[in-house]
Order: sequence, then C-alpha cells, then structure tokens
Amino acid sequence: MGTRKGISLREMVRRHWLVLAVGYVFIFYDPFSISAKTGQAVSDAFDRLFSPFYSDALAMAPHSESRDLVDVILIDDLSILTLSNEENAYLRANDWPLAYSDHGVVIDALRRRGYGTVILDITFYRARRQDKTFQSLVTRLNYFRNHLDMKVILSAGENPDELEDSIKPLISAVSGLGLAGWSGYGDDYPINLLVGCEQPVRSLAVEGYCSKAGWQECDKLFKAEDSWPVVPKASGMHLSWGMPAQRMASSINCDSHPPGAGFLEMMKVGMRNAFKAETVSSEGRQACPPLPTATLSDVFCTGSDCGDFFSAVESDGERIAVVGVSLPSARDLFNPPIPGQLPGVYLHAEALRNLLHYGPEYLKPIGLTMTLQFTGMPALTVPFDLILAWPLLLWVGLVLARRLVYWRWARGIRSERSELAMELGEVMAALLLLSLIYVGARSMNRTPGFLTELVALMPWFWIAIRNERKEMENERTTLALAACTSEQRTTGGNSAD
Repeated sequence: MGTRKGISLREMVRRHWLVLAVGYVFIFYDPFSISAKTGQAVSDAFDRLFSPFYSDALAMAPHSESRDLVDVILIDDLSILTLSNEENAYLRANDWPLAYSDHGVVIDALRRRGYGTVILDITFYRARRQDKTFQSLVTRLNYFRNHLDMKVILSAGENPDELEDSIKPLISAVSGLGLAGWSGYGDDYPINLLVGCEQPVRSLAVEGYCSKAGWQECDKLFKAEDSWPVVPKASGMHLSWGMPAQRMASSINCDSHPPGAGFLEMMKVGMRNAFKAETVSSEGRQACPPLPTATLSDVFCTGSDCGDFFSAVESDGERIAVVGVSLPSARDLFNPPIPGQLPGVYLHAEALRNLLHYGPEYLKPIGLTMTLQFTGMPALTVPFDLILAWPLLLWVGLVLARRLVYWRWARGIRSERSELAMELGEVMAALLLLSLIYVGARSMNRTPGFLTELVALMPWFWIAIRNERKEMENERTTLALAACTSEQRTTGGNSAD
C-alpha cells in the first residue's frame, strides 16, 4: 500500500495556504508585536550563546586596534557626595548636574589615569546662567586638545540643532560630537542618522571610533555600508555582547565568575536558556556588566585600599573612557541580551568596542531586498529573502516529514509516543538548522538578518506539519478503503460463479 512520497510546491500551497498566509501576516504586519517579541527573544538567546566566543576574541586580540580598550566610568550619587564633601573637595557641586569646572576636573583625572580619549555621554544643551565656570571648562578643553593631544567627545543628544548658541564655544573646544539618542529606530545600533534635512550625523560610538582609528578607517566604515548592493541596506550594527567583565572596581559590588573555554561557557549559557530565564543575580549579588567598570570615586582614589582597577590601564593614551550617569533620576536604562538592566552608557561603550574589534567590517545583515525607488516610493522595500524563504522552509520541512512518516509505516511503528517524538524531532531539526546558520552568520561578523524572523515562525511550521500528517492519514485511509472495496467486489463475483 503506497502513496506518492513527493509533494510539489503547488500542492503544498494548496494544502497549507492558510498557514503560509498567516506567516506572511506575522512577518509583514506583526499584529500585537508577537513576531517581533519572539524574534527578539530568539536573537537575545543566541547573542548570549555567542558572548563567550566574543569575550575570548577580545582577550586574545594582540593589537591595540582590536583589543579590549574601552572602560566605563559611572557618575553615581555616592561618588558625587563623596568627592564634593569638605574633606575631599574635588567637585564643586554636591548634586547632579555637576558644575562645568567639575567636568574639566574629571577629564583631567582620567588623563592622569592613562586614558587618551574620553567620551562623555552627557548632553550640554545650553550654558547655565548660575554656573560661572563655563569659560574655565572651555579653556581647559582647548588646552587638552591643542597641547596634550587629548580627545574629548561630547553627546549631541537626539539632534545637534537643539543645542543652543550659548553652548557653541564648548562644542568648538572638543574633538567631536555624536548622537546619543534617537527616536523611531530599531534594535541595531546606528552608524549615522539623518537629522532633519541636513547631512547624516554620526552616532556617539561611531564618532569615538573615527576619532580613535583615524579618518581613513572612518571612510572605510561608511563605504562598507554601501558595498553590498544585493543585501539589505545596513541600518546599523547588531552588537555582540560579552560575558561579565573580569576587571571591575570593587565599588561596583557585582559577581563575576572566572573565565572558561568558549564552548564550555556556551553550553552553560545554553542550559540556562533552555531550562530557565537568565537571572540578574548570583547568590544575592548582581551580575557584572560586560565592560570593565569603575565609579567616579575610584578615579580619584589614592589610598592603599583603592583596588587595582587602573593598574591595568597603560599610560600610552590608547585606552578610552566612556563616562555616563548612573542615577535613578536619569531613567536612562535599557535591556541588553545579558541579564539585568544597564545604564544607557553601556550601549555606546559596547558599540564602540564592537567597532574597534571588527573594524570597518562591522556586522552586515544577510538577505536580499529591493527598494522601490524607481516607482517613486523610496521608503518601501521588498524583502525577497522572507518572501522566498518562508515557503521554501515549509516545503523542505513537509518533504522530510512525509519521508519520516513513510519510514514509520514501512516498519509498522504506530505508537502515540513515537508520533510525538517524531514531531518534536522534526521541529527541533528545523530549529537546529536555522540556529547553525544563525551562529555561522554571527561568527563571520554578519547579522542574522531574516533568520531571526524565520525562527519566530516555528509554531506555524509545526501546525503545517500536523496538517500534512492528517492529509497523509486521510490518503492512506482512502486507499485502504478503495483496496478493501475492490477486493470484496472481486471475491463476491467469484462466489457467484
């Protein structure tokens, strides 16, 4: 008793057109953001799996251009109170925002700690009238740039045009200005953004990369963005996130485990992702952030109990300090793939670390899209990768499912447990295939692109397999009845004779 073991694409569409259409609806319209949330969860899980290898690559990088050069310095409330009291008197202000002269003191202290570049994730929109130290900060910044070759980069907020004229002297005294905020942007970190009708403005991390690596490497970065006409235009970088950093100041009070081999760490992270959600603490202590971190108090600490955080900082000016605010009133928090929320400064610091490590070959998306500029609709694109990949995934999965069913029938395996095991096996096989492609894309410094959305469609893929099983059972029953009826007719005719 046999049926056809093949299924054409046309027949697949006829049988499963509803599942195919629902998948397209979730891809292009995404009602209730179900597909986006599923895809983000899948992407975050794989980013955690990839984090041990990224950390190993940073640790083994021999050259100054690619090794881990970025440190985060947090301005917290305790540091402000400690450094502004009468005993220390490093800072004029005892609350946020700091006085203008305080920022000059902080930058000078970081210079003496061996940092050659300081990036301030702090936006100065206008000169405060009550603070008379504005000109002293401008003078000090000009001295750092012209005489000490010290690079200082400021945040431009969401739009440089929103900065008032009173702050222009400060802007002219620094080495660069980069966007630290944006609206209506996706999950990738932008290379640059078009603000109004002006020229594109670089983001804060990209401005830091261009200042550190040189303008020739910066040009290569922007040329790389347009060097792949057959793939989607890269709207930004899909960031790699590392494991908890080992070099942390004791004031952070976090838990960092000893580093292990990449594959061993990946297996541990994979087990946590499979059986429970990532946690933000270990034995009551918060997990360490992925970048080396110290507080502002650590920068000015000179006693014997200050720790050895800055002992690893070389005095050649190669290292970069990214200074940000960690205050409850700032409300500048985001959720990276690693467990726990982090202040927004870590987003720029990790993006800069990605750029320094990967260089101009930043993470590019894989796939195939076509713009509709020739129709007069430049904002619209056609994602051919998703349009073609979804039915192809269904067709391949259904063909394999049919072959497995015929294999079971040929051996007389009919138990319900084996049926469920086979269904799980088929879905896991498809998920494993997409996962390997996903991990392969990340290992080649490419973003997963549409693969994340395909993984998010696994529930509909499973529904299609179950529908195909029912169709095959109906086919088998129909053939069995037809054979039985034919045999009865033949037998009845012989007995009549």
